[in-house]
Amino acid sequence: MTVPTSLSVADVQVSFGGNHVLKGVNLTCEHSFTGLIGPNGAGKTTLFNVISGYVAPSSGSVHIAGRDATAASQTAVAAMGVGRTFQTPKLIGDISVLDNVLIGINGQATLFNQVREALFFSRSAGINRARARDVLAQFSLSDVADVEAASLPLGSQKIVEVCRALVADPTLLFLDEPAAGLGRDDVEHLVTPLRAWVEKHGTSVVIIEHDLELVTNLCEDVAVLHLGTIIARGTPTECMSHPQVIEAYLGVGVAKDT
Repeated sequence: MTVPTSLSVADVQVSFGGNHVLKGVNLTCEHSFTGLIGPNGAGKTTLFNVISGYVAPSSGSVHIAGRDATAASQTAVAAMGVGRTFQTPKLIGDISVLDNVLIGINGQATLFNQVREALFFSRSAGINRARARDVLAQFSLSDVADVEAASLPLGSQKIVEVCRALVADPTLLFLDEPAAGLGRDDVEHLVTPLRAWVEKHGTSVVIIEHDLELVTNLCEDVAVLHLGTIIARGTPTECMSHPQVIEAYLGVGVAKDT
């Protein structure tokens, strides 16, 4: 299912001292699932950090649904309808799974106000809890809603973080290596309900992932980032047969032989 363009990154550059991490990156999101792949150190997470307000670009621009988000804060970007997960789940370990998901409902608030709103003072707390439980149910996590988040295995924690990002019904969702460290069963428990969510809500998802089989099965469109530059764009098949991509992943000798 094609959705309206929700992300436009134009000529984004990021340097840390003399280290040029992003070198004029251009990226648009026009599909339900867009894959962002590339070898380690390519700059993929840095690009996510720029888009979501964690890192200011040295130059270039970011627009979300037509709105300039280049210099926006993390909370301002969240208020534009952007959700995000991280390579390592950032859950609060000593509160319940449900309470962790509730924090995602007011993504534009400070962490203190999120927790206060979700847990104690909101008149709509009952409605919010019902919504959070519904999202957990869609990802087959109802049975662990009331247990401490830290007690869950990594795979389940990653899926909880996806639930927390989805509970606010974002229009644009960034997933940073959601399948890393997950077994095949956990991947299926993530992907199947995520597909259903996207189909129902029209969410645009940009996913960083080293599991190329998952990217091929999930993404209609793929961008390959290498050494801070997009070197290929197209379908997964087109990208993975591109000589520069083969060279980036497997080395010059392999690229020449293919």
